[in-house]
This record gives sequence, structure tokens and C-alpha cells, in this order.
Amino acid sequence: MRHLECFLAVGEERHFGRAAERLGMEQPPLSQRIRRLEKELGAELFDRGGGQVQLTPAGHILMREAPELLRAHQRMRTLVRRAAETDPANPPRPWSALY
Repeated sequence: MRHLECFLAVGEERHFGRAAERLGMEQPPLSQRIRRLEKELGAELFDRGGGQVQLTPAGHILMREAPELLRAHQRMRTLVRRAAETDPANPPRPWSALY
């Protein structure tokens, strides 16, 4: 999920240096994360030519989908954490208030 957060920062800033600063990291590791994400997805997400960073068509799709993916991931983490904090003698049932 960190790769998606990095992607969103670069996509919003349209600049790797500013995105790295915003994320509190150095630019080379940020670029490496984006390259790994591109490799994993099998698509270039940014056009890095001409001194400006522009979204590719695949990048536009991910820019639209990534926020919802991050929200769903956060929701899952919250639900799992709540379930872990539940009294083991009284575990949540599938249709409990957790859902």
C-alpha cells in the first residue's frame, strides 16, 4: 500500500522531488518504489520525458482507483484490529456490529 501512497504523491505533485519531500523520504527510494509498482502492474504510470512528470493513460486509471483502494485497505486494518481486541471468550460472529 505504501507504493500506492507514493504513486498518489507523485501524481498529485507531478514532480518526484516535491513528492519525496512531502513523503519525508529521499527521491531515489521513491523512484524505486514507483518502478516496482510499474513492474508489478505491467504498465508505465508516468511519462518522465521533457523535464515534467505526466500521467500515462494507465496512470490516470490508477490515480482514479488508488484512493478507494487505500480506503478499503485502511478499513480492513481497522476491522482486523477491532476483532483482535475482542474478548476471546465472546468472539464476534459473522453478522455482528463489526460488519
